[in-house]
Amino acid sequence: MDDVTDAIREAILSGKLAAGTRLIEDETHRGATVATVSREDTAEIYSLRTALERLAAAEACRRASEADLAPLEAILVLFRSIPRTDITRKRVAEMDMEFHDALFRAAHHQRLYRTWQTLRSQVMVFLLLRDALPDDYLDSWHRDHKLILDLLRARDVAGAMAASERHIGGAYERLQAMLEKNGGLPRG
Repeated sequence: MDDVTDAIREAILSGKLAAGTRLIEDETHRGATVATVSREDTAEIYSLRTALERLAAAEACRRASEADLAPLEAILVLFRSIPRTDITRKRVAEMDMEFHDALFRAAHHQRLYRTWQTLRSQVMVFLLLRDALPDDYLDSWHRDHKLILDLLRARDVAGAMAASERHIGGAYERLQAMLEKNGGLPRG
C-alpha cells in the first residue's frame, strides 16, 4: 500500500495528476479526488505547525530524557554522513519528518503527537513541492536542527520555542517564494 501511496504522491507532485482528478479503485468504484491547495491552506497549515512545534519544543525541554533526544542526534549524524551527491529533496524531506516526529515523541504529550500526525502528511507534501534546494540548504538544514537539539538539551524553553518558530517560519517563507516564482502550486 505504501508503494501505491508513494506513486500517487509522485504523480500529483509531478503534475501528472491535476487537482480535481478522481482517483478510482477499479473493484469498488470508490475513490478520492486530488485536492487543490490554496494560499490560505498553506497559511493555516504553517500557522498550526508553528504552534504545535513551539509546544513540542517546550514540552521536550521539560520532559525529554537523553534517550528521548538520541534519535534526533542520530538523524543529524546520518544526514551529515550522506554524500551530498546522494541527497535528494525527497530524502531531505523524509529526514526532516523523522527529526520532527522524534521531537514530538520526546515531548511525551500524546494528544500533541496525535495532532502532529494529522498534519504531518500535509507538511510532507509541501516539503516535496520545493523546486530545488538552495545552495546553502544542506548546511542551514543541519544548523537549524542542531540548534533546536542543543537548546532542548540545555533545557532552554524560550530558546527552543523561538528556534522552532524561526525554523518553521523559514520553511514557510521558502514555500511562499517558490509559489510566487511558479505562479502558484504545481498543476497538471
